[in-house]
Amino acid sequence: MEQLDLLWVCLAAFFAGGLNSLAGGGSFITLPALLSTGVTPVLANTTSAAVLLPGYLGSVVGFKRTYSTLQISKIFPIFFIACIFSIVGATLLVNSSDEFFMKFIPFLIFFATLMFLRKPNTDSNRDAHPKNFLSRVFLAFVSSYGGYFNGGLGIALLSALSLDTRFNLKQMSAIKSLLSFFITLTSVSVFVLNGLIVWSYVLYMIFFSIIGGFLGAKLTESLPTDKIRLFIICIGFLLSFSLFYIEYLG
Repeated sequence: MEQLDLLWVCLAAFFAGGLNSLAGGGSFITLPALLSTGVTPVLANTTSAAVLLPGYLGSVVGFKRTYSTLQISKIFPIFFIACIFSIVGATLLVNSSDEFFMKFIPFLIFFATLMFLRKPNTDSNRDAHPKNFLSRVFLAFVSSYGGYFNGGLGIALLSALSLDTRFNLKQMSAIKSLLSFFITLTSVSVFVLNGLIVWSYVLYMIFFSIIGGFLGAKLTESLPTDKIRLFIICIGFLLSFSLFYIEYLG
């Protein structure tokens, strides 16, 4: 293991952990970093998910203050849906090639970002609303996507949650971090059981991912809502355009 390669992937893990706390998309930092060291694409994908898992946990801890504003009865059904459908996505990856699915990732992230352009309803008293059902259907799809391919998961989760009328933006960011952690935990467990993790860099990268995730969560809680929204939208469009170029024009 080259020292420069180790430094490179650890730096990528730090920024990826922070980016996942703010908006998601950290995999698009760790994945290219791992590929540049010679790791094959599928293993880079699964290993990247393993590296970012503790970073998701770090961001969950960082959102501790925001979780105190949420009711368990409101988030438990969301949590259950995410865990079940992430198993579906991870199982699909283990049993199939991701080349076909890769072609749709730029369009999925672009669509998710477009959906996030609408301003979420922040009236927490309106519990019954048809869009809440649509949010759960979209969440099931996104959770399957997250179990299959972790890249851009935060953007897609925020878009699904934005359809739910019960949460404000900072609450959605906190829930997004919680769901990202459990979706990734489920998929990584499946990958480990099937021997699809490259362990050479994992422990080193995990440490930096945790630090980045925690600092990113703290930054999210301190920033004004409008600035968080603008940052999320910019990251979403940047990710989708970059992936489209790589997949179709590169």
